[in-house]
Amino acid sequence: MDAAPAMTPCMLLGLTGGVGAGKSTAEEFLRALHIPVADADHWAHAVLDQEQQAQGAIQEYFRAHHGLDPRRPDGTLDRTALARIVFHDAAALAFLEGVVHPRVRQRADAWITAQRAAHVPLAVMIVPLLFESGMDALCHATLALVAPPALRCHRLRIARGWAPAHSAARMRHQIEDATRAQRATYVVSNAGSRDALGRALRAVVNDLRRHPHGPAR
Repeated sequence: MDAAPAMTPCMLLGLTGGVGAGKSTAEEFLRALHIPVADADHWAHAVLDQEQQAQGAIQEYFRAHHGLDPRRPDGTLDRTALARIVFHDAAALAFLEGVVHPRVRQRADAWITAQRAAHVPLAVMIVPLLFESGMDALCHATLALVAPPALRCHRLRIARGWAPAHSAARMRHQIEDATRAQRATYVVSNAGSRDALGRALRAVVNDLRRHPHGPAR
């Protein structure tokens, strides 16, 4: 039997940022540069919507501890109802992450393998909890997208209708921009125009392409 062909190295950039930092806008720019992009939030939603074993464990936990049946009539989980609980209950949040994160990691591993098999030279994985989940260990380089909290609150009010107090509460459940910036290979500010963000992202991409074995940290 012939040996399997060797996988082509794929430079993987992990992009992270707090809520309202502009990760979706960054994704648009990166896709316009013909770079494959995956969003860990989409994987997490797929776990909650599609994986019956995970759904059953979550349903059982929230029934037992909160008297809530989070399953909708169509069989999917009510993510909004779950969010209302976990952002005020650390134990419930830890349980939910314990169910979801390993399954997200499996999907990430499969996606990375597919990029290598497709001979992709550079790919980007957007992970809101990149450092908290340990998924930065999968990446050759990391990028922290940062913006002032007041600006992020303004964006969230416009985009999602969130009150500033709600946005601030969500931010308190995430690590601070200063911590992300300290740990990241690259730091990009999204406090200016869309064009400025695009230029900064192109500069990061160009730097990664100049250093195919990973940038110097």
